[in-house]
Amino acid sequence: MCPSQCILIPRKVALAESNQRGAVINGIELSLYISNRLGVYLVVYGQLSPSLAKSNFCAALTKLYVHIFCFLAHAVRVQKMRSIGRAAQALWNSSILMQFEEEGDKLCARLSEEARICDSQASLEAQLRSLSEIHGVHASVLKVQEKVDLGKLRTAGEATHNSSAEGGLSRCLPNTRTDLLEQIADWAGDPTGKRIFWLCGKAGTGKSTIARTVAQRLEDDQLLGASFFFKRGRAERSHAKLLFPTIARQLADLFPAIVSGIAASLDQDSLLSDKYLSAQFDSLLLQPLRTAFPRGSHSQSVSVVLVIDALDECDEGDDVKTVLRLLSKLGEHTSLQLRIFVTSRPELPVELGFTHISEELHHDIRLEEAQKLSIAHDIRVFYENQFATIRIDSLHYDDELPTDWPGEQSMCVLVEKAVPLFIFAFTVSRYISADPKRNLATILRQSKDASFSGLKGTYLPILERIVDSYPEDLQDDCILQFRSVVGSIILLYNPLSTLALAELLRVEAGYVSRVLRPLHSVLNIPRTADGKTDRTLPITLFHLSFRDFLVDSDLKHQSMFRIEPRERHSALGIHCIGLLESGILRENLCRVANPSVRRSEVSHSEVGASLPDAAAYACNYWARHIVESGDLINDGGTVHQFLGKHFLHWMEALSWLGKASEVVSTLEALRLGTDVS
Repeated sequence: MCPSQCILIPRKVALAESNQRGAVINGIELSLYISNRLGVYLVVYGQLSPSLAKSNFCAALTKLYVHIFCFLAHAVRVQKMRSIGRAAQALWNSSILMQFEEEGDKLCARLSEEARICDSQASLEAQLRSLSEIHGVHASVLKVQEKVDLGKLRTAGEATHNSSAEGGLSRCLPNTRTDLLEQIADWAGDPTGKRIFWLCGKAGTGKSTIARTVAQRLEDDQLLGASFFFKRGRAERSHAKLLFPTIARQLADLFPAIVSGIAASLDQDSLLSDKYLSAQFDSLLLQPLRTAFPRGSHSQSVSVVLVIDALDECDEGDDVKTVLRLLSKLGEHTSLQLRIFVTSRPELPVELGFTHISEELHHDIRLEEAQKLSIAHDIRVFYENQFATIRIDSLHYDDELPTDWPGEQSMCVLVEKAVPLFIFAFTVSRYISADPKRNLATILRQSKDASFSGLKGTYLPILERIVDSYPEDLQDDCILQFRSVVGSIILLYNPLSTLALAELLRVEAGYVSRVLRPLHSVLNIPRTADGKTDRTLPITLFHLSFRDFLVDSDLKHQSMFRIEPRERHSALGIHCIGLLESGILRENLCRVANPSVRRSEVSHSEVGASLPDAAAYACNYWARHIVESGDLINDGGTVHQFLGKHFLHWMEALSWLGKASEVVSTLEALRLGTDVS
């Protein structure tokens, strides 16, 4: 067989399967419609007196019933086949499914004629008219199919403002950020306003808190179209690959008119979520919206806002520019008044993205400049709220705090030190809550040092206090443990639990817990109902600025806590490979009895038993850590040996994890890091 024939056969099979699936859907729809009519015919049949006409009517009824049951039985049998059998059925023996409608039309015409002959004895037409309600069957079947197609849309988990990850995080307190929030609300409700509102601010100034507040208020006012909160270190939220699918899924819930367009795109290409951004944008947003809301239409104007937070945390700078360019064009092609509220740091990819968009399309606000007068007031309100909670909690202990604690002078020092960083106020208040009197005194004492400012002033005093609590001969070990555990946490591409992190680093879970115990003010370490550390839930950063502080190259000679990213990525890559080689990767790792079993037929719990959290993480990200380390890949080196022994096993593991499509991009990244000298 020649190569061209080898290529054409899969295409023929795929086309045949697609046609077969369409025939099944159409056949079921027709079966429902005919079955309802047959119900009426049977009632009429029961009212007829014995005659030759009644016998002919009965024969026509029977043939149509047999035709329907044969079709349904055959359709069920085909759908229960394995994928290979179903493909063969589609290619060589699909006549029963494909010809059902044509033969059904003939039998229905025959039955109608026999019914007409008998109609003198019963008013058949009057009863058939009552079936006008059945016209909705077609629409119902289409809606079911559209929902099935939307199910193919891969979206980013926990990326929306009200997800389990974001929903419980802070919103703006009452009487804070009032002027800014009012300005944003006016922009959102102004039909003549600019298309994009860009809120730009330095790390720790409260942009995400504002974004969550804006999204919630827009939702309450029925103006929210969709939201997406980028988050570095959260796999599906650290890149733009799933931005447009996630937005499209939310808009489909809001505007049913665009569902058919999205479903049609997915029916043509079920892997759209893996395509490049422009293709996703055209197929999932632009075309469906243009069809549902054509430009220049006279339908009632509809206005919604998309909220996109922390765009700077998108890993690919070129993707940032592409996202801004594409979104800015939506309003040119549809009558839908679609606005975009964007927050980010003033980083180069975002800045460059906006320089390529006309100033007439975007309204820019620099957070620190816009709130020079009010930010101190807002931070003070935040402190007052936090310290009130600390005073209430102190009632449960012997060392009760006075009602005016911490005092006006202390409050002024804390506010002055925090401005303009809300993250400073957040971190300091959590640190103080652990031991109010002693930790407040520590912060006030260190605040006198002018060199402790910005993120250094936020985090360094807390970390130094932890080291000082160790005997001098153990402090170096404390630093090494910190770099190993916390350095790993801040560079993980997806957060891990204490148990999973310990398994990846090949240490005891208790070792990880001891290192993390004094870090509750800077890390989100889950607790059980009785206050103990929950070792099964992921450890996350409260704020990305903690990572920024630890990897800041300017602090290389000033901070003993600095993490060298390349060294830590290299260590994590080696840890991942070591874990996978310890017996995790093997042939048929999920131990399925039949090699033809489909991925969907194996439960998540079965996959999880063979690939627990640490192993799944290692499969997904070992290569990214190796690439980020900058270490060249050499013949006979660790990576070469690993791929030589486990390449197929690794591909199988990614397939079980639903990430088979990432093999090619991973190999390409590794190729670029290969030493070819």
